[in-house]
Amino acid sequence: MTCGGGTSATVAHPDVATVEALYDIIAGSGSRSLAVIGLVKNAGKTTVVNALMANCPNLFGLTSLGLDGERIDHLTGLAKPRIAPPPGTLVATTQGSLDRSRYVMEVLEELPFHTPLGRVIIGRAGNEGQVEVSGPTTLAELHVTIERLQAHGAEQVLVDGAINRIGSASPRVSDGVLVATGGMVGDTLDLVLETTAATLDMLQLSAVSDETRALLAPYLARGARALSFDDRGEVTPLELSTVVGEGVTVAREVERLGTRTLFAGGALTQEFVDDFTRVLPPRRELRVVVRDATMLVLPAASVQRFRKRGIALEVLTPLRVLAVTANPFRVPQPYQPKVFFDAVAGAVGDRVPVFDVVNGCASLPGQTRQSDVISP
Repeated sequence: MTCGGGTSATVAHPDVATVEALYDIIAGSGSRSLAVIGLVKNAGKTTVVNALMANCPNLFGLTSLGLDGERIDHLTGLAKPRIAPPPGTLVATTQGSLDRSRYVMEVLEELPFHTPLGRVIIGRAGNEGQVEVSGPTTLAELHVTIERLQAHGAEQVLVDGAINRIGSASPRVSDGVLVATGGMVGDTLDLVLETTAATLDMLQLSAVSDETRALLAPYLARGARALSFDDRGEVTPLELSTVVGEGVTVAREVERLGTRTLFAGGALTQEFVDDFTRVLPPRRELRVVVRDATMLVLPAASVQRFRKRGIALEVLTPLRVLAVTANPFRVPQPYQPKVFFDAVAGAVGDRVPVFDVVNGCASLPGQTRQSDVISP
């Protein structure tokens, strides 16, 4: 039995068996805080969050880094699926979002975090209703919020996020990641597939070797922001408080010092990469190490171009991408679900499982790819 008909942006009834198969992977990972990252609006992220909460046995906690769950998509003008937590779900959102949603829940705790929408409130979901979820605005505050949700009994915390708020996937707050892609990611199917594959490449950057980690450890313990290692293993700290805006300076130092490995402790932005690669000579052998993939604050395609220059890119802490979900919705006409799913699964390959939780499709690494409905 193949994937069924199309889906819509506003009504999406999940296939229970497929949701359960996805949850088996999440549960098997041992993850206790899971970032659900949408690559674009209407990628199906909220549908996946709702499907997990409604069909899986865990007591879930739910929060966000910043604001999500708006009623109307500001890009398309279309109504968006709302977050509908089942009774008992532990929700961390702001007082302002509660008021705007007219959502009623049993308040358990008020956290001392100020946001543009008021303090963050932790409560227990009631019997009905849909809520706008807006959480704290910093990773440190998000870390505490997740801990408090777990202290109130949450067995699994879902952190609703987006690719422009990729910090929610940071290993400092989440120990697993789901990536939601969809037909709205690009103007053509080829662009959707290229962007999805490039994003997965970025999120799954390889970890440094144990030897490199040992070399970095004493400097990281002292709070070093940028380090140069030459081919003899000699280390030179760069006198920079941040690499942001310093692409030209860093590239010149790399050449002056004969750097073979560069550690950048802060974010790598588009501006940094453009300036750095413009000044660095072509075919320069170099490895760049960042803390984790959330430090790459630039499009996945830019990361890809950076690496095509021959620059190896590694991380101290890799992200754990558990699965990709696929949503064929696009404006003005959705893709045919089976065609879209097979294309996404082909682009992802055996790196991680792929699911369409509405149309009942799954592709698992090591198995012949199929877009068959999973039987209970």
